[in-house]
Formats: sequence, C-alpha cells, structure tokens
Amino acid sequence: MLVYLSGCALLTPSGDHEPAELVPMASPLGPARRIVQQITATWTDRQETLLCVLELDKQHIAIAGLSNDGISLFNLNYDGKTLSLDKSPLLPDSFAPERIIKDLQLVYWPQSELQKILPRQWRLEADNHHRRLYYNNERRVDVDYLQPDAVWAKSVTLTNYRFHYQLHIKTISYESVPE
Repeated sequence: MLVYLSGCALLTPSGDHEPAELVPMASPLGPARRIVQQITATWTDRQETLLCVLELDKQHIAIAGLSNDGISLFNLNYDGKTLSLDKSPLLPDSFAPERIIKDLQLVYWPQSELQKILPRQWRLEADNHHRRLYYNNERRVDVDYLQPDAVWAKSVTLTNYRFHYQLHIKTISYESVPE
C-alpha cells in the first residue's frame, strides 16, 4: 500500500537511487493547520487509495496514513532535521517516507522556499495552475492544480516521471489550529 499525502507516494524502486539527484526536504512551515486528504496513487499495474491526516506548523510535519477501512498504515514525523516513521507491517520495506514529505512540499510549499533548497542541477517552474520540476533539463515531476486555492489547493494531480506514479490529492478538510 502506498502512502502519500501530496506526497504521498513513495515506494522507490530498490537500487534506483542517484545521489546527485536527491532533493533535500524543506523546513516545516506555519501557520498551524490540520488537513485531511484522500490520496489515490496510481502505477502502471495498480491503484491504491488512502486517507492522510496532516498536521503542520513551524516546528514539525506529522502525517498519519489510514486505509479506507480506517487501519493505521503509518505515522510520520519530521521536525526539519529528523524524520521518524512508525509503519504497519502491511507496508512493503520499499516504502520511502521521505518521498511523502518531498511530494507534499513540491505541491504545497511556496515556490520561493523550494528554490532555496534545490541543488543547482534542479529547476522549478511554476504558475498558478502548474509546477514543473526538472533535473538537468529533463522533466521529472508535473504538478497540476485542478482546483487552485490561495491557501491550500483542493484538488491536485502530481505525476512523477522518474518513478512512474501519479497521485491525485483531494482535500477533504482544512482547518487552522492554535499554535
């Protein structure tokens, strides 16, 4: 099963790592909020849907992934330095939690924040309806905002050409929470 909140995708094929291509994770961002999203991940041979509950503030990112039956699949926490994961044995060993954070950030973080952390081989192009991420001028990821919103896009599709998956992210609820 796959879990990816915007990012939710991340089963990385084993042995398919190129260290020069690793994009760092950005720092957590405020304001404090809680978001519930339905994420459908599609690969050439299968499709999985899950619910993700995301809590964000300036100090951390926390994501809980649940199956459609309400079974806890994973809990992920990132404080800007350390990534911790508690995952269900239902998830394969190849489940890569850092991909969840990276996909989430690519979709929702301000472009200016992402530009600060991108290594020089990477380029991000963006407008109000799309983002395109390139590595050495080869397009790696497309983000299409199907229902853009000034605060948090309600419907998004992310296509990762490198790892051959697509995420459809539908925001079910978005609420600000006290810090």
